[in-house]
Amino acid sequence: MASNNIQVPILPVPPVQYDQNWANQVVRILNFYFTALQNPGPMRATTITLTDLPTSSAGLASGSLWNDSGTVKIV
Repeated sequence: MASNNIQVPILPVPPVQYDQNWANQVVRILNFYFTALQNPGPMRATTITLTDLPTSSAGLASGSLWNDSGTVKIV
């Protein structure tokens, strides 16, 4: 499994002679996988290091982290 618990897809075995159907299957699986990787989801970790956090909440989206004089805050 990938680090965000997304099941790694199994690509179809290529046929002896490549055809459009096989290529379409591969593209469909890769598109699904890469889309899943982009979507936020739950995360669990034992340690984390955040570098270069903004020092102001100005302009940050709701839920963003920022550094307020050494204290991590959430917008």
